[in-house]
Amino acid sequence: MLSESRIITRDRAGIIWSGITWCSLLLVVPAGLAGMMLQTLLPANLGYPQLDTSEAVVPRWLSLTVLGCELAAFAVPAIVCTVCNHKAKKLGHPVRGAVMLAWGVFGFVTVVGLLLWFFG
Repeated sequence: MLSESRIITRDRAGIIWSGITWCSLLLVVPAGLAGMMLQTLLPANLGYPQLDTSEAVVPRWLSLTVLGCELAAFAVPAIVCTVCNHKAKKLGHPVRGAVMLAWGVFGFVTVVGLLLWFFG
């Protein structure tokens, strides 16, 4: 038979899911790397100069594609964190701080990206 220590209770499952919610914030690191790669590699692969050069004549559709892909890359960690928090909240261990941090990072990246796209 199973021993008492191997049984996962509802409380223990909630603690586990709250930990998974905080760990899902680490997805911001690959999202940042993906965003940086999109900004430099996508235009170069299509034969255009990098986006940050002054003589860059990059088409508008390409700039919009890069911006959209970058925002999508940063939306993934926020969505995953929200879903994990939903499960943790059902089990009695909500983690509002992690969700607010994930959506805050997404909001910051969105504002900076749009400001650079419109005024940069």
